Amino acid sequence: MNKSLDIANLIIVIAIIVISIIVIVNNFTLDFKYYLKVDSSNRQYIEKTVLEKYKLTGTLNKIAYSQGLGDWCLFLYYEDGTEDSVSFGDCDSKAEEMRGYIVANGYNEFESKWSKVEFLIRVILVTIIYGIGYLIIRSLRKRKQQA
Repeated sequence: MNKSLDIANLIIVIAIIVISIIVIVNNFTLDFKYYLKVDSSNRQYIEKTVLEKYKLTGTLNKIAYSQGLGDWCLFLYYEDGTEDSVSFGDCDSKAEEMRGYIVANGYNEFESKWSKVEFLIRVILVTIIYGIGYLIIRSLRKRKQQA
């Protein structure tokens, strides 16, 4: 009975740690974007700036910005669920204003993912402490039974 309990405990501890590490890695492999919800207060400004470089195919729901090498990409998310992207150079002053506007008024995807990562790091630490505590208690019980 003790052997099967030890094996089950070990499997659970390893599974929790492995799943947590996979989720942490997954959160850092995606591109980090700044998102901005398009509403009545900012729609005119955003559409005017985008229309200088790109023809919109619908009503915007939200936009996102991601930095590239020497340029940056604006992701357009329409209300019907379709997506598009537009590349802007770093020298385009109107586009730079919009990028600053997105950063100032939007939210950073990294910050929302970081809270998940912090939680999972805590889960891993608690799981390791539990595993070590379990091993210590098991060895103390074995010594007590042998004495």
